[in-house]
Order: sequence, then C-alpha cells, then structure tokens
Amino acid sequence: MRTLCSIPRLILAGLLLTTAGPLRAWTLEIGRLRSGAQTMESIELQAQGEQIRLRARSVDFGGLDMQQSGLSLDCVLSRPHPGELACAGNIGAQSPAWKGSIKLEQRAGQQAVAIQTGGGAIRLRRERAPDAAIDVDLRALPLHWARSRLQLAWPELAALSGQLHAQLRYTPAAARLQGTLKLVALEFDSTDAELAGAGLQMDGTLDLRLAQLPELRLEFRSPRGQLLLGPVYLELPEAASLLGLWIQQDRAGNWQLPLLSWTDPEGLALRASVQNDVSKGLDISLSEFSAQLDATAQRYLGAALANAGFQGLQLSGSAQGQGRFVAGQWQSFALELQQLAIRDPQQRIEVARIDGSLNMDAVSGDNELRWRGARLFQIPLGDATAYWRWTPQQLALTRPLRMALLGGSLQIPKLERRRGEQAGEWHASIELDQIDMLNLATALDWPEFTGSLSGRLPGLVFRQGGFVADGDLELSLFDGSMRVSKLSSERSFGVAPTLGADIEFDNLQLKQLSSVLDFGEVEGWLDGRIDGLRLVDWAPVAFDARVRTDLDYPGKKRISQRAVQGLSSVGGGGSASNPIMRMFDSFPYAEIGLSCRLAENVCAMGGLAETAGGYTILRGAGIPRLTVVGHQRKVDWPVLLARLRAVSSGQAPVIGDGP
Repeated sequence: MRTLCSIPRLILAGLLLTTAGPLRAWTLEIGRLRSGAQTMESIELQAQGEQIRLRARSVDFGGLDMQQSGLSLDCVLSRPHPGELACAGNIGAQSPAWKGSIKLEQRAGQQAVAIQTGGGAIRLRRERAPDAAIDVDLRALPLHWARSRLQLAWPELAALSGQLHAQLRYTPAAARLQGTLKLVALEFDSTDAELAGAGLQMDGTLDLRLAQLPELRLEFRSPRGQLLLGPVYLELPEAASLLGLWIQQDRAGNWQLPLLSWTDPEGLALRASVQNDVSKGLDISLSEFSAQLDATAQRYLGAALANAGFQGLQLSGSAQGQGRFVAGQWQSFALELQQLAIRDPQQRIEVARIDGSLNMDAVSGDNELRWRGARLFQIPLGDATAYWRWTPQQLALTRPLRMALLGGSLQIPKLERRRGEQAGEWHASIELDQIDMLNLATALDWPEFTGSLSGRLPGLVFRQGGFVADGDLELSLFDGSMRVSKLSSERSFGVAPTLGADIEFDNLQLKQLSSVLDFGEVEGWLDGRIDGLRLVDWAPVAFDARVRTDLDYPGKKRISQRAVQGLSSVGGGGSASNPIMRMFDSFPYAEIGLSCRLAENVCAMGGLAETAGGYTILRGAGIPRLTVVGHQRKVDWPVLLARLRAVSSGQAPVIGDGP
C-alpha cells in the first residue's frame, strides 16, 4: 500500500511543517524520491500561508501504467476543529485524464485521503496506530493501469481494459488485502491467443496474501461475458454460476493457477489448474468436466454454434470428461457421451441418440461411438458404430465405418485428424454402393429420378466447414452413366454454402428423363457435360453446360409436340420450319443440342449450329421435317428458369409458323 500512500504522506508532512511553528513560508526541493517501486523526479514542495503546492517533473507509480509528467497538486490548508488538519485542492498534469481533485484529512486518531482523477476515485482511510488496517474504496479505476504489473506475472498478457470498483481492507501485520470487488467491461487478450475475455462483468470477493510466496484467491458470482480458455470458448450466461480462481507465485518466481473452477448448478461444472512455465508455455489440466448438454448448448455454446453455421442447434444428453492441454495441444483426454441427441431446426442434421467414449492416450485401444436414428439433409442414415483410436498425434478410425443408406450402403474406410495440420482438418475416403436414386429423390423432395449411385472418393479433405474431393463419383441413372469430378464445397453447413463440380453424362435415356421432368416425351440418348458448376446457397451462379443427343442411338428418335414447344420456349420463342406440324403429335428428329454458359446471372445460349437468325436447337428428319431455332443468344437466368418451370407445368407457348 506504500505506492498509493506516498504522495499524500509527503503532503501531510508538509502540513505538519506548516503547523509546527512560526515558519509560514518555505520551499523544499528534492531531486529524487523513491518509495518502494514508486519514483518521483525533480520535486518541489512549497508552502505560502495556507497554500500547499507540490510539483514533480515525472512520477512512475511502480510498474503500473500510470506514468505521468508535469504532475502538480495544490491544496488549501484548513483546521475544521482543534487538533484537526485538512487540505483540499486540485490535481494537474499534462494528460487531461489525470486532472482531478484531492482532499487530505488528519483527525484525532485517523488519517484519510480522497483522490478523483483519470475518471476514477480512490479513498484511503486508516487509524493512527501502529500496524493499523487501511480501508480502501476504489471507484471506476481504469484496469489498463495494472497491465504492466500483471505482465510480470503473465508475460503473454497483450491487452487489458475495463474498470474496477472495490471496497477492501489491508492489514499490514498480516500483509493481507481482503474485500469485495466489481469488474466492469473487462477485456483482455494474450499474445498466444490461448486466453482472452470480452465484455466481462464480475462481482465477487478478493483475498490477497503478500507473504514470501504471494497468492490471490478470487471468487465471482454470476459473471457474464465471453471467455476463451485454451481450447474452450464460453459465452457466460445470466445464471447462478460461480467462478473461482486461485493464483500463486512459486519459488522460481512464476505465477501459477492451482485452481480454476466454474460451477453452474443447472448445466456445467469445470475444475482445472494451469501451470505456467516460461520455457514450455501453459500446461492446463482439466480434472473435471461435466455438462447437461441441453442447458450447456443454450447458455454457453450459442455463439460458437452460430459461428459454425448451426444457429439454434438443439442438444440433449450428458457429457463427462477430463484431460491435459499442453502448448496448444491435447496430450490426454477422456470423454464419455450418454444419450446425446442432436436436432437442427434447419433439418440439416438429426441424431436420435449417441453413446460411447473417446479416450486419448498413447496406448489406448479402440473407443466406440454408437448412434441410431440419424439423418443428414433428410437422408436417413443406418444405425452404426464407429471404432476410434486417439493418441496425441492422431485421431482415426480403426475399422471401416459401414452403414445402410437408401437401399445401398455407405462405407468410410478412412477418417482421421493428424497433429500439426490445419485446425479442424480431416482426411477421409468414401465409398458408395448402389444408392437408390428414387429413394434419394424422395428424401430430398426431388422429381422421381430412377437409377443408382455408386462411386469412390479416395481422397476427401474437410477443412473450415467445407471439403475438397480427390477422385470421381460414378452414377448409374436413366439407364446411362454420370461422372462427377472436382467436387468441392465451402461452408457446407453455414451461411451461403457453396458447391463446385464438373459433371459428365453419357447415354441417358431421354424417354425416362423427359418423363421425370414432365417435359413432354423424347426418345433417344442424351450426352453432355457441365463444366465449372458453382452453386451458392444451393442455387447455380456459374456453369458451362452443353447437351446433345447421341447419334449412335439404335432406336427410333422421336419428339412429342409438347417437347418441341418446350425447346422453342427455352430458346426464346424459336420457330418450326413446317407449317403443317400442328397436325402431328410427335416428330422424327436427327439431332438435338443446346448449350448455356451462365455468368453474372446471364446465360449465353447456343445450339447445334449457328444460323443467320440464331442457332439450331433441333434438326428434323423424315416427314414432316422439323427444325427448331433459338433466337435469343443472351437470356437472364431468372427468365430461363421461369421458362423451364412453365415447360414442366405444361404452359409453354404454342409454336408459330417458321420463317
């Protein structure tokens, strides 16, 4: 407490000199005054009648960020009662934030100091007796003043702000400071980004023992705000929770955290200790972690889930765990899940129940996670058990994960996370076998596609909420084949998810396809490709698509009147070259071709060949011979979609006579 008392004591000494005898005017000059860690340079203490003046060229408040130059104090001496002294006046400094007021009082048996400066207030009071206790009242003190002092104990502290309110008592005989305190708008950060806080509000108690090995115990009731503690992010709720801290200095001079505890009777209990080694970094031991997941998700995980794209995700069940986190990596961890259920309001993921454990250590055997009643984007997944091995270097499946999927099967031979890679990066391989496309279409509320989906992705990397695939997916549908390559996604479960791919298809049975799309009837095979497909929020924003009927189709190639109308509409009101075509229900054709390159919400259209008035979409054969020509080379994408919807609903315009 010497740091806070030294300047007032100097002024009190001046008061005593002023009142000690007949001397009424004097000046005391001191080159340097040191009290503990506090230093004052070029001091002048002056008395002129009842006026006391103190000037100092610079003041360093001993490790606190309170250094100041040009400090001045002026006060006027008064004697409220016989045997009492008081001096009230102003504080001046080069920094406007330091300007304020000061009042010193010395009464029979008591001394008091009241200072208002820097937007805060300090009041000290003590009895005039040996080793008397000092009462300290602090109001709205800037916390950044203490950053340099705290950096001695915590060198990684990079930023500190907020305000402190406190009512404390310091007992010199015991070297002990106790009382209540309140932290307002507390924010801090560490250089290694392992510990941070924002918007913290805390009311609690303090017990500081300044013995040979100092230690500090803090307890806060219902703190609020955001905390990052190593790998754990918490958004503290307005709840009847309790935060406990025990900070201690060891014999090597390092500050340790023997206890960090958090107790929320309704949702979460956590106990940990932190060992601080300057050469090795932080060593965090999590001795207890238990959570009721419904309350935990609502109270603590809302912001984290929203940032991951799962706003409003509902969890239930319970979790227990313990572990050790050293130098930014888990060295050991044990997690037990019981009756965990997951439900996404946006229906992207749902799991009725997950049970099992994950234990990390160097020698652990297989860990089991079992789930049932799972859905992904309304696609039902078969019940399954995953077998894991978790060491400090790797978390990986030890056996291929198999589950039933839409009449076929899904197998994941590899899924692993390796130490030292990007945060959240997983490597996987996936095999799909005979997935029924009709079941898939039903689950996703698509038109009733038929066929099957099979394929293998030998390399699949998940990172930052998306994935990149190495390999192709092979699909069998409409009696033909389709290949999907360069498959990738960003923010798959987040805001504005994207999907990219190249698609190539061969010998799709047009009769089946046109029937599903309700486009009219076309007989033949369809070949084509879609390069550079990019979807944002599952809507196309770019692609280069070209489709064409296969000249090698062995059967009769015919197209219905309605399908001709649809092609004409898509091409922007194309024309038919034979005026008697309305007399026929269907027509023979030689070839059909159409292309669309989508960019900036506009489709650049093309067909089989260029013509003087546009581009040929359909070239007829036999009698009657029919030709469909598209006239619009650029079509707004929303307009083209509207035309396609009109075609599928049977509202395509009737084709007029051709030129």
